[in-house]
Amino acid sequence: MLLQSSEPAGLDGYFYALQAKSFALNGRLENPDYKIGYYLCGVFAFIFKNPILGCKVYSSFVSALLVFSIYIALKSLKVDYGFSVLGTAVAFSSFALSSMCINFINNLTGITFFIFYVASIFSVSSKDEKKKTDFILPAVLFVLCTLSHLVSAAFAFVLTVFVLLRKLSYKKQLIFLAISILAGVLLFSRQLPRFHSVFSIGPVFPVFSQFMKKAIGFRISLELSVIFVLCWISFVGAVSYCIHKKTFDIQLFFVPVLFFPFWNLNVLDMGYRMLLSAVPAGIIVVFFVLDRVIKTKKKRLACLILSLVFIFVGFTTKSVYDVNRDPPYAYYKKIVQNIELPDDSLLIAHLGLNHVYTYEKNLRDALNYVPDFPVPVEKLWRLAYGVNPIAIEDKLYDESEEVLEQCLRKIDSSYILIREDLWQKFLEREEEIYVNNYLNWFNPHTVRPAFIRKKKK
Repeated sequence: MLLQSSEPAGLDGYFYALQAKSFALNGRLENPDYKIGYYLCGVFAFIFKNPILGCKVYSSFVSALLVFSIYIALKSLKVDYGFSVLGTAVAFSSFALSSMCINFINNLTGITFFIFYVASIFSVSSKDEKKKTDFILPAVLFVLCTLSHLVSAAFAFVLTVFVLLRKLSYKKQLIFLAISILAGVLLFSRQLPRFHSVFSIGPVFPVFSQFMKKAIGFRISLELSVIFVLCWISFVGAVSYCIHKKTFDIQLFFVPVLFFPFWNLNVLDMGYRMLLSAVPAGIIVVFFVLDRVIKTKKKRLACLILSLVFIFVGFTTKSVYDVNRDPPYAYYKKIVQNIELPDDSLLIAHLGLNHVYTYEKNLRDALNYVPDFPVPVEKLWRLAYGVNPIAIEDKLYDESEEVLEQCLRKIDSSYILIREDLWQKFLEREEEIYVNNYLNWFNPHTVRPAFIRKKKK
């Protein structure tokens, strides 16, 4: 699937590639970050002597590990062999997980560690006699979850709280729950800008969202919705059973955390990523419940037959990747080939194009935001889109021909290279109606949000 194109896959494909290239060549990331996925991509880039291929191989490798981790988790929960195999086959055939493999390598890495973490803690919990060394692997996997992605960190934190609460007395539960809620609120407040416009007033199913069906396709929307419904049915059924038996298991409430129903699904943002990341754990929940509910002796044979069907479906998941939905990377490469700037310069270019520039041009810096730190005038440049150079020259009438010749150049019919101070001067003199047309996604005009700021020059 990932070898359908020689270019990276997904909107952030070249960002992963340039991070891997930087780590393979220099032993550090071009954009400093704690996420393990970037470093592992760099290791694979070093092994394969090709950052793009290295990222693709790593993504495929982790995808296979994720499927395997689901089998291990199901077995750690004492799920019957038939349902364990079927759950693994469903994961193998998942269009949602295939999409994660293409677009979200860090999410994929974190969720893989998280599922192994789930397997490890329930494996330890099932032992009658526990040794201190039994907790080493869960502790290591918890740390890996937190160092991979915020989503996997959140899942691991919440699950850990629920597991520990289950082991404590009532008074200790209240104290520990209060501390956990306070810690959660503090962490939430630190990430508050990320949560802008990510919630909806009412529950939204992906399959009923016209935006989601158009953006990610009907198959993924349907899969997310089916797993969502099955997990909530499992949750309600389990709670009802506990009420009937006059028992209580707080771990059940991890399901509403996984499949929170009030995400805003009118944009491919946090809500979509959270649902996508919940799929592996959702598969585990569904097959754990099925194994407890279905007691027929013939279930193993039925599961194995269905597993073959899902494995066959799995070989069709390559259709999830449509190279035509990727940014036009080949075109972007032609554009950046015509740009020669000093290594200590900074280029402003829209998302996708900025990563291609950095990757192709000796890891020179390029931002898809206006820098919020001082940059010498002669060092700051811009790739502007959809502007006629003649219109700029007319507005910059007081600039000498020499300056315009050196600092304004047409790249092709769509892009021009211009020094940033001249671009800003042009916008100040241009009529407002035209300026509003120029200030769009293709022409970055806002400062980077603080919560995604990676480094300063």
